[in-house]
Amino acid sequence: MYHKKHKYDLIILFSVFILGISLFLAISESRGITVPCGITGGCEQVLTSKYSHPLGLPLPFLGIAYTSLIIVLGLLANHYPLFRRLLTWLLGMGAVFSLIFLSIQFLVLKAICQYCLTVDVIVILMFLWDLHIEFRREFA
Repeated sequence: MYHKKHKYDLIILFSVFILGISLFLAISESRGITVPCGITGGCEQVLTSKYSHPLGLPLPFLGIAYTSLIIVLGLLANHYPLFRRLLTWLLGMGAVFSLIFLSIQFLVLKAICQYCLTVDVIVILMFLWDLHIEFRREFA
């Protein structure tokens, strides 16, 4: 069992991992480097598609901003109830967008980026973990 004041540390840890992937992809994009894609083989197709730049910004840069915010909110949620709800809301929005991005990869592009898949699955798992924390807190 986790200590009461450190409930959100797992979310923070996973966010740091996602931040690392996002930084790797952002640096690769800004330098024009093709990322290695040995597992799924579809990274180039996914990362250069028209869906990889919503609002004119590359998704890795949005990922950096998103995970940075999640890390800050996770740290604050460990101590302040107001930030718990904001974190849950933001994780929920991230999970919805992750499902959309996964749908685009599987159904539209028919190509899978191993980095994108990892990030999207972890964001969904973080949301489910957060719901587990909130559910236990409500009924404990």
